Amino acid sequence: MALVTLRILDGPERGKAFHQIATPVSIGREEGNFIQLNDERVSRYHLKIHENDGAILLTDLQSTNGTRVNGEVVHVWRLRPGDVISVGRSVLIFGSTDEIAERLAKLNQGDQSASVPMGIDGEEFQFLERYMEGSHAEKQSSHLFEVEIFRGLFAEELAPLHLLAPPEPPTDLPPRQSAQMAEFLQYLLIRLRYLTATVHTEPLESKNGEEGAEGAKVSLSAVQWQNLLDLYARIAKYLDSVTEP
Repeated sequence: MALVTLRILDGPERGKAFHQIATPVSIGREEGNFIQLNDERVSRYHLKIHENDGAILLTDLQSTNGTRVNGEVVHVWRLRPGDVISVGRSVLIFGSTDEIAERLAKLNQGDQSASVPMGIDGEEFQFLERYMEGSHAEKQSSHLFEVEIFRGLFAEELAPLHLLAPPEPPTDLPPRQSAQMAEFLQYLLIRLRYLTATVHTEPLESKNGEEGAEGAKVSLSAVQWQNLLDLYARIAKYLDSVTEP
């Protein structure tokens, strides 16, 4: 059993906070959930947050409209302080003020060059920008929990919270699963090796006609472009098969 903190940033229940509640925590529209959301786009039992082997996991309970974390659709996700959870019209943030601040400080001290931003269109980040602007403008209101969470930070300073760093490979796998994981990664590596081997580079001309002055253009053949799209689709399918209950 672990203790977690959740705050509802947007939606019909906006402003509610749940401090240090024991897992597992269920979230949904039905009365039997620990966190009940009066939101018609939320399923009766939408998701649960639970602890497993020291990690806090979010599991979507085959909801109708799905669950997003930091803008990405997920079925199973390891939650970290500052993660933004979107269900229906409701938006929640995971973690206490101190937990979010501590994680943000660690991220700012580390190397983020290989991290990638989450969210197809950055919807959650855009929401936070609007949200932060509102929180600073509403200091006279009774809803001061926004200011408490972010402690005067600006939206762009929260961006590292929603970068996906290169994950650590799973450890202590039994031999059969280790072999499966090795075969899976080897397949991806070989496909990418063939793709990168077919890349063509051409020098670009600058405005004054000097060749190579502005770098090079990288191109793929139509066949290899289709191979890349096929690989993209296969990875998405693999992800679904691993995370679907």
